[in-house]
Amino acid sequence: MLEFFRSSAVRVALAFVLVTTAATMAVFGLVYFQIREANEARNRLILEAEAAKSVNRPVDELKSAFEVRLTHDLRRIDFAALFDSNRKFVFGNIEELPTMAVDGKAHYIGGVRARDSGNLEPAIFVARVRPDGNIMLLGRSLLESYAYRRIVQQALAAGLVPMLLLALAIGAYFARRTSRRLNTIHDAIAKIMKGDTQLRLPVGYRHDTIDKISRDVNLMLDEIVRLLVQLKGVGDNIAHDLRSPLAVVHAQLERGLESSSDEQLRVVAKQALAHIDKAMLTVAALLRLADVEYGPKSSTFRSIDLSAICSDLFEFYEPLAESKSIKMTLETQSPVQIQGDGDLMREAVSNLIGNAIKFTPDHGSVRISVVREDGLPVVRVCDSGIGVEPAERDKIFQRFYRTSSGHRVPGSGLGLSIAAAIANLHEFDLRFNDNNPGAVFEMVGRKR
Repeated sequence: MLEFFRSSAVRVALAFVLVTTAATMAVFGLVYFQIREANEARNRLILEAEAAKSVNRPVDELKSAFEVRLTHDLRRIDFAALFDSNRKFVFGNIEELPTMAVDGKAHYIGGVRARDSGNLEPAIFVARVRPDGNIMLLGRSLLESYAYRRIVQQALAAGLVPMLLLALAIGAYFARRTSRRLNTIHDAIAKIMKGDTQLRLPVGYRHDTIDKISRDVNLMLDEIVRLLVQLKGVGDNIAHDLRSPLAVVHAQLERGLESSSDEQLRVVAKQALAHIDKAMLTVAALLRLADVEYGPKSSTFRSIDLSAICSDLFEFYEPLAESKSIKMTLETQSPVQIQGDGDLMREAVSNLIGNAIKFTPDHGSVRISVVREDGLPVVRVCDSGIGVEPAERDKIFQRFYRTSSGHRVPGSGLGLSIAAAIANLHEFDLRFNDNNPGAVFEMVGRKR
C-alpha cells in the first residue's frame, strides 16, 4: 500500500484533486461574490429610483405612503422618514438622520436603529432634499441580504464536499488503473532482464502515451534480438572462418618445426602468413561492416553525384576488366544528385563492380548504369557471369555467405553485406535480379 502511494500515478491523481478543488473553490467564490454584488446593486437601484420618484410628493401624501410602506413591511427591513431642514425628526420609523451625504445616492451605513427596535442593523440609505427644504430618507436593512449570503455560503460549502469526494474517487480510480498498467510493464521488463528476450511489453487499445512508449520499446527489443541473433551468427561464422586457416597454420608450423631444411621452413612460413592474411582480411571486413552500420549518420551527409562516382569507378576498374577481356560499358544521366557520404557510396558501388568482374568469365560483359526511374535514383550493375542459384538468392546478403558456384573464388563473404548496409544507411534498397545469364544488382532509392 505504501508503494502505491509513492507511485507517480498517485501523485498525479493528488495533483488533479488539488487543482480540481482549487478550481471549484474559485468558481464557487466567483458565484458567491457575483450574487452578493448583484443583490446589493439591485437594492441600491431600487432605493434611488423610489427616492427620485417620491421626493416631490406632498407631505401628507408622502406620510400616507410611508405608513402603507411600513405597515406592509412584515419583515421589518424598510426604513422611511422625513426630517426638516434642521435635520429634526418629523415622521417615520427612524428618529435620527444618519451621517451621510444628502445627494440622492445610496450609501452603506454600518449600524442604525429603528424606532421599534433596539438592535443596530447594517443598511443602505438614500437621502434627498425636497423642494420645501425637508430631507426625505429611504433605506433597507441588509440583515436579510446577509442571511441570504450565509445560505449561499452553506450551499456552496455543502456542494464542495461531494465535489472533493468525487475528485478523490476519480483520481484514485485512474491512479489505480495507471499503476496496474505500469506494474504489468515493470513485471514484463523484469522477466526480459532475466533472459526471456521473446517477451514483449503489453500494448493496449487506448493508443495513449504509455501504449506508444510500449510499442517503441517493443520495436527496440526486436532490434536488440535481431542484433543478438546476428551477433551470434557472426561469432559462429568468425569461429568457422578462422578455425580452418588457424588449423592449417598450426599444422604447417608443426611440420616446419619437424623439418631440418631452412628452405622448407621458409615455404611453410609463407603459407602460414597467407592464411593469417586471409584471417586478418576477414576481421578487417567485419570491422568495416560494423563501422558502416554504427558509424556515420545521415546528419553528416552532403550532396553527392552518383554519376560522377560511377564514372570514377568505371575508369578505375576498366584496366582490370580488360585484363580478363571483359567488355565494360557505362550509362549515366548526369548529374544524379543525392544526399549521402561519397566515400561510403563509392565503396558500395565498388563492391558491386568488383564482384561483377570477379564472377564474370573471360570475354564476358559488365554494364554499369546510373539513372532516375520514377523520380528515384538507381545504380545498376549487370554482368554475364555465373549468376546465383534461385535457392540461394535470399541468402546472398547474409554475412559470410558464399554461393556454391562462387565458393572457390577468393573473398570474405562480406562484400554484399557491406554494400547492403551502406545502401540502407542512404535509404536505398539493394536488390538482386537474374540477368540470364549472370546477375543484376541494383541500388534503388526509397520513396519518401
